[in-house]
Amino acid sequence: MVFDASRATYTPATGQELMSQGKSCDVSVLIGLSFDAAASPEISFGRALSSPDASSGWGAAWYPEDELTAAVVRDPFSGESSGMGQVMHNWDRFRPTLVVAHLRGASKRATHRDTHPFVRLWGGRSWVFAHDGDLGGDYPAGLVLPAGPQFAPSGPTDSEHVFSWLIAAAAAAGARSISDLGYSRLRELLAEANSYGPLNVLLSDGEDLVAYRDASNRGSLWWSRLTPPHEATSMAAAGIRLDLDSSDDRNRSLVAVSSIPLSPSGWFPLHPGGLLVVRRSVVVHDSAAEAGSTEPLPLPEPQQERPADSSRAAASVSAPKQPRPARRTLRLTHRTSYCYEEAVERSSHRLRLTPVEDNFQRVRSHDIEVNSGGTRFRFEDVFGNEVTGFDITEPFNELVITARSVVEVTAPADRPDLLPERLTLPLVWMPWQYQMMTPYLLPAELPESQLREIGAFAHSFVQRNRHDLLGALDDLTNTIYRDFAYTPGFTTLETTPYQVFESRAGVCQDFANLMITVCRLLQIPARYRVGYIYTGADYQNTIQSEASHAWVEVYLPHLGWRGYDPTNGCRAGSDHIRVATGRNYRDATPTAGVIHRGGGGNETLSIAVEVDEVVEVD
Repeated sequence: MVFDASRATYTPATGQELMSQGKSCDVSVLIGLSFDAAASPEISFGRALSSPDASSGWGAAWYPEDELTAAVVRDPFSGESSGMGQVMHNWDRFRPTLVVAHLRGASKRATHRDTHPFVRLWGGRSWVFAHDGDLGGDYPAGLVLPAGPQFAPSGPTDSEHVFSWLIAAAAAAGARSISDLGYSRLRELLAEANSYGPLNVLLSDGEDLVAYRDASNRGSLWWSRLTPPHEATSMAAAGIRLDLDSSDDRNRSLVAVSSIPLSPSGWFPLHPGGLLVVRRSVVVHDSAAEAGSTEPLPLPEPQQERPADSSRAAASVSAPKQPRPARRTLRLTHRTSYCYEEAVERSSHRLRLTPVEDNFQRVRSHDIEVNSGGTRFRFEDVFGNEVTGFDITEPFNELVITARSVVEVTAPADRPDLLPERLTLPLVWMPWQYQMMTPYLLPAELPESQLREIGAFAHSFVQRNRHDLLGALDDLTNTIYRDFAYTPGFTTLETTPYQVFESRAGVCQDFANLMITVCRLLQIPARYRVGYIYTGADYQNTIQSEASHAWVEVYLPHLGWRGYDPTNGCRAGSDHIRVATGRNYRDATPTAGVIHRGGGGNETLSIAVEVDEVVEVD
C-alpha cells in the first residue's frame, strides 16, 4: 500500500471537496487504517499540506503484528525530498495491523513534541491520539489533569492536554484499554472535550481504532470497508493516495477512516458527535446504532446479495439473527434421479441419507425407496454414518432414489457460564486426544504460502476476540457470511479453500471447506457436515433448501461437536437436519455409485429436496 500526501490543503466546512492544491491550511487531515492481518504498506508523504514555502509536517504511528506497543515517526518540516518521509517507503519490516497518521496544517507549531500523533504508555500498551481542531486557550479550565507528573503533557498543545486528560480518566476508572473504559463512556468524555471547541479525533490502544467526529459538524470524518478481491488497487483524492497492490495486501480486509473520501463511492460520513470503533477491519461499535438513531450510520453493502435489513452484518462482529425456536419438527423429502441414454446393466450404490439420531435429533420416521430391485444392506462407516448400500443387477435407464424422513431437531442450549473453564485459544490437547483428532486437525494439502495466507486470516479472529474461542468461531462464521458472495456455479468440487479465500465467492460446501481449514490451522478440530436446512422465510439463500446443505462442526472441550453454518452466519440449530459427516465432502456425500456394465451415452442427474415444518397440534 502506498500512502502519499502532497501539495494539498483541507477545507473542513463542507466535508466534500476538502482539499485543493495551492492554498494554505490551518486544519489537520486524519488517516486511520485497520487491517485484519499484518499488511505491507508503503507510506510516503510529499510536500506539506500548504504552500511550498510554508512549514508543516506529518506524523504516523503504527502497531506491528501482535504488538500493543506503537512505533512513531514524525517530521515537523515535511518536504518532497524529506529523508524521514522515505524511512517508511519500501521498508520490508514495516508490517502494521493498525496505522494512525496526521497531516498538519501550516499554522501549527513545527516542533517534534507538538507533532501528532501523540503516544502515551498506559495499561501495558501504547495509546495513540491524533486531533483535528482547536479547543482555544481556556480549555484547561474544565479538563483538569491530576496533580503529579504521571499524566502531564510534554508540550503545550490543546491536543496533548486532551489526550492526557483521557488517559487520566481511564486510569481513574481502572481501565487498562479502550474497551475496559467502555465505548459509551469514551464518547461522553470526548463530547465533554468537544464542548471547548472543534474536535475530530482518532484514538487507538493497539486493539481498537476509535474515530470521533465533531458534534457541531466542524470538519469531517469518513470511513470505508474494503474486502478482497479488491475491485481497485488504489484510491486517490487531492494528493492522497492509497495503493493495495502488494502481494501481502491482496487478501487483506481494511477499514479506512479519513478526513477525505479517497474514492467516488463506498465512503460514509460519521454523524456529528458520532463514535465509530474498529477492530481488525471490522466495525465493532457505532454510536448511531447504539442510540437507535432514526438516521442510522450508513454501512457499506456486503458483497453478497442481501435483503434490505442485511446491513446489520457489516456493523458488528456478531450479526444478530432472527430468534429461532429451540425445537422444530421437520418433514424431509430428498429425490435423486439418474437417467441414462443406454441401459445400466449392473451397478453398486452407497447412500448416506439417514438422519442422525442422538440427544439433539430424534428420527420419528425414515424410509428410502428405490425404483429398481436389487440386494440391499446397511452398515456404519468409519465416521459413524449409517450407510444404505444396494447392488442392482437388473437393467434400467432411470434410477430414482427417494428418501423421506420426519425429524425432531433440538438446538443445543450451551451455557458458557456453566463450563468448568473459559474456552480460549490456543487449545491444548493431550497426546491421546490429539491422536484421535488428527484427521480433523490436518488442513487441506495446499502450498505453504497459501496456508500461511489463510493462517494470517485465521489469526485475525483470535486477536479480534482476545483469544476467546466461542467469540472467534462466531466471528469467523459471520465474516464468511458477510464478506463472501454466495454464487452458485462459480466453483466445483475441485475448488480449493485458498481459491475460495482469494475469490471471496462460492457455495455452502466451499464456505465449509474454508472454515474447516481456518479452524484446523488454529488447532480446532473441525469436520464436514452434510444435511438439510429449513429456510422458511428467514434466509435469503432459499436455494439451499432445494438440495443438501453443508456446514462445519467443531469439537469444543466440555461440549462436544457443535455446528457452525458460515453460509448463513449462524450456529447450527433447530433448522439444521444432520445426516452425514467426515473429513470432507467425499466422506459424507449423500449418494455415490459405480456402474460396472452399461450406462453409455448421455447421463443426466436431477435432485429435488423439500423441507417443511410439521405444525404440532396439542
